[in-house]
Amino acid sequence: MNEIPYDDLVARMPPDALELFQEMAAAHLESTGNRLFIRTDSLAGTGMTFTGDGSNREFDGFDGGALEELAGWSLLRVSYGSRGSESYRVTGEGQLFFRWLKESRGSAPAQVEDEVQKVVNSAQFALSCPGAARHLSEAFGLLWSGETNDQVVSEIGDHLRKALMDATSEVLGDEARGSQEKPIDRLERHLEDLQLPSRESGVLIQLAELARSVLSLDHRLNHIRDEADTGRAEVSWEEVRRAAFTTAFVCYELDRLQVRRPT
Repeated sequence: MNEIPYDDLVARMPPDALELFQEMAAAHLESTGNRLFIRTDSLAGTGMTFTGDGSNREFDGFDGGALEELAGWSLLRVSYGSRGSESYRVTGEGQLFFRWLKESRGSAPAQVEDEVQKVVNSAQFALSCPGAARHLSEAFGLLWSGETNDQVVSEIGDHLRKALMDATSEVLGDEARGSQEKPIDRLERHLEDLQLPSRESGVLIQLAELARSVLSLDHRLNHIRDEADTGRAEVSWEEVRRAAFTTAFVCYELDRLQVRRPT
């Protein structure tokens, strides 16, 4: 491999090539057997068939130039068949680079938090849940200020509480039964109307229970100044962080319910 620090390599590599590499490296590590990627090209783009056992990842319709980019950095080794066909393997250097990528992005919870923020900050989420997106953006902006005084915590709690209420209203629509001030009741009625298979229904019922607990936590933060004389433990930044991310997760799952509205 060319002598270049991994962080510089990430900066130089096209995003689509980096994303493709991570999928290939993950498929390699989660599989056994002859872990070969066999290339096919068509007008729709480049695809690959992976021969390893244990991975269900698919590789279709990407820019074939990404493979040349990865091979040029010695992250992939290319072989040529008798009829000019190309196949690839993830090199030892590629495996080291992939492990560095995973470690540099922090622990699994940290990576989940990063993905949650990407979703709630996306244009698609802002389009489908504008009210929730706005309140979550305000809440996270205050969260990353690092302040935990009662005024800031109360504002964060207010934004989180309104984000969950807005997400429920925006996702379930005007026809949803119940008051906007009682989003959990509205959500539970909506889930009953969906008539889902029992296993999926059980999971979504737990989502409603999670939403209930999250809303309670958001309410505590919003009214933290009222609890000053109750003897309850003072709020910590970690509690505020947990409230923000669990609220964002619930809002994301609510947004996904839009494809399951009853007809």
